[in-house]
Amino acid sequence: RNNLHLYNDHQTILRAWAVKDFAPKCPLYVQILKPENKFHVKFADHAVCEEEFKYAMLALNCICPATSTLITLLVHTSRGQDGPQSPGQWQKLYGKCSGNEVYHIKVEESTFFAEYEGKSFTYTSFHAHKKYGACLIGVKREENKNILLNPGPRYIISSTDTCFYINIVKEENSAFKTHNEQNINSISNTTYHGASRLPVHSIIASMGTVAIDLQDASCKPPSGPTLSLPSEGGKEGRRPSIAPVLEVADASSIQTCDLLSDQSEDEANQSDEEESSLPEYIKGYPPNSPYIGSSPTLCHLLQEKISFCCLRLDQGCQHNYSEDAKAYGFRNKLIIVSAETAGNGLYNFIVPLRAYYRPKKELNPIVLLLDNP
Repeated sequence: RNNLHLYNDHQTILRAWAVKDFAPKCPLYVQILKPENKFHVKFADHAVCEEEFKYAMLALNCICPATSTLITLLVHTSRGQDGPQSPGQWQKLYGKCSGNEVYHIKVEESTFFAEYEGKSFTYTSFHAHKKYGACLIGVKREENKNILLNPGPRYIISSTDTCFYINIVKEENSAFKTHNEQNINSISNTTYHGASRLPVHSIIASMGTVAIDLQDASCKPPSGPTLSLPSEGGKEGRRPSIAPVLEVADASSIQTCDLLSDQSEDEANQSDEEESSLPEYIKGYPPNSPYIGSSPTLCHLLQEKISFCCLRLDQGCQHNYSEDAKAYGFRNKLIIVSAETAGNGLYNFIVPLRAYYRPKKELNPIVLLLDNP
């Protein structure tokens, strides 16, 4: 089977070369099977590797279950009309929400996003979803080819930006009209009034987004340019699940929302006993790249490299006498990968699960169950 994949990739590479020579200005989209062959089609405008994508989706499923289902639904066209005929309540909701797809539009041409020019990405995403039911997930600068997914409060929306959003239908086919904007603005304001006030289309379009739930939905915070928090009188004294959404991020909000800090809140609050029981990790790049073109990612690494003989769980060695997974006494649940061989694509499965931004105490042992070790 591996030889068949190599043969198919070789044929694809030759075809891609031929197309590039015959029509060099034609946009070229290439799909290959093995990640080590991406280097040969680097001239293509877009190259998708099946093995890379498959293992990356599996890794995301381990962190956030059903990620692959979400991606599959977004890239397939569906009218969302399968829900009403389904017997179960969850099937009706699933069928209805399956109509969501990813669309894009320029800010200056958009009814959804034009009014948020000069506002932060976070503010735009929140209020566009509240008002129109469109879930803004990314943007692209006019002069840049890269799409920025959730760039955060530092990013300021510009009129020439291209917005990428999730919705049941694209904006051009929606029922919102430009001449109704003033009427809509006079009715709605920038203050959140609780989950019960969300329109139906907003709830339908929220598949894959974080649910918004204020603990005290009955309170009415004062109006203003930011999303105000409810009073301290909520039940059981719990704080609300969302923080103020600012038009333009200030220094304090950026510091609060910084997801790339060296220590997570969980690690900072863990006890000395928990910290001493964790292995000694350092942050660094994987010492070996499996193939040309693999992206280096900062990961949690052991301070001392383990000998190859110690990696076999079913056999003891001079360094470790354990012969099964139970004898190792792992603290976290195992992640077991069943594959024919340990191909280069497994790199894209292991790296996201060892990325530096993941808390150390949440790192799961990864076991490879191979037919041909």
